[in-house]
Amino acid sequence: MQIGMLLIFQNYEKQLSDSEAWRRDLALADLAEPLGYEILSCVEHHFFDYSTSSSNIQLLTYWAARTKQIKLLTGVVILPWNDPRRVIEQMSVLDHLSGGRALFGIGRGLARREYDVFDIDMGESRERFDESARIILDALDTGHMEANGNFYKIPRTEVRPQPRAGFRDRLSAVAMSSDSIPSCAELGAQMVCFSQKPWAEMVPHFETYRSLFQQYHGKPAPRPLIADFMLCSESADEAEELARTHMANTYYSVMEHYEIMGSHFKTMKGYGAYAKAAEEAAEQLASTALHDTARAFADINTFGTPQQVLDRLEERRAIIGDYDYLIQPSFGGLSAKNAERSVRLFADKVMPELRSWKKAS
Repeated sequence: MQIGMLLIFQNYEKQLSDSEAWRRDLALADLAEPLGYEILSCVEHHFFDYSTSSSNIQLLTYWAARTKQIKLLTGVVILPWNDPRRVIEQMSVLDHLSGGRALFGIGRGLARREYDVFDIDMGESRERFDESARIILDALDTGHMEANGNFYKIPRTEVRPQPRAGFRDRLSAVAMSSDSIPSCAELGAQMVCFSQKPWAEMVPHFETYRSLFQQYHGKPAPRPLIADFMLCSESADEAEELARTHMANTYYSVMEHYEIMGSHFKTMKGYGAYAKAAEEAAEQLASTALHDTARAFADINTFGTPQQVLDRLEERRAIIGDYDYLIQPSFGGLSAKNAERSVRLFADKVMPELRSWKKAS
């Protein structure tokens, strides 16, 4: 199991200035390498309080200069929002400046309101993602970019600086829905999932990915990369109180930002799985109070004492098999003090035990 930290630079309900929110998460990032985390990652989001991390390759380049060993993961670059020519150059620069520590995570995005500001048709996201991914990966493999697709026309052009190495063996892709699994598997990417539903319901998701990966590449799929909102405390009562409050806040912000119950998914090409999820969410909320669904969201993520956290992660492994793990320690208005304490305790008491796990049978 590789263990890392994913930061989202959220400013929940503008409780802080953006400067204060950034100082909070930058301080956590500075702890990652000294505490033994193997991966440091940040998201890409734009324009809203949900996340102010609008330039993650730039941020990882900053971290490259502040660290020596930790791997630096884009978590993720939303390909339809970015010109592939610039992504190619930026990833090449990041890899040179980090001495080959860059990891390339990609996705296609889910928030309609972010797409709207970019003036990009969200219904084109799948085609844009697939076309852009091929252009970028080929260019980083070969040292030149070239395309004659529906969205990008690029004459044969050298990449400068020339890539240090390709990224196919350090590639991950978000596959939160059945719509995204085939593309993830075909690309040969490690599958990235965020905690969103009971893990037993996710088993077919992982099985489909593993089966398709084997078909495409003739070898077993890599372990999935799971990202959790995580809170660890020496006190079980405190952990539960903080998690119930701040993970609920996060749940409400997720529902708002992504318009999870929006009817737009019904007519949005490439988002059929989310249309079904929106209907299920509406049905659930018709019979269940919102705070109960927020409570269930916290239960899917991870909180507790070090032993309770270990137990939760072991229970998950028994259901889905081995996985790599990213903690999201700063969320939903959780104070900087509590986030730092959680990060330190997890590293001290949980991480050594996770690293001792033998491969699941």
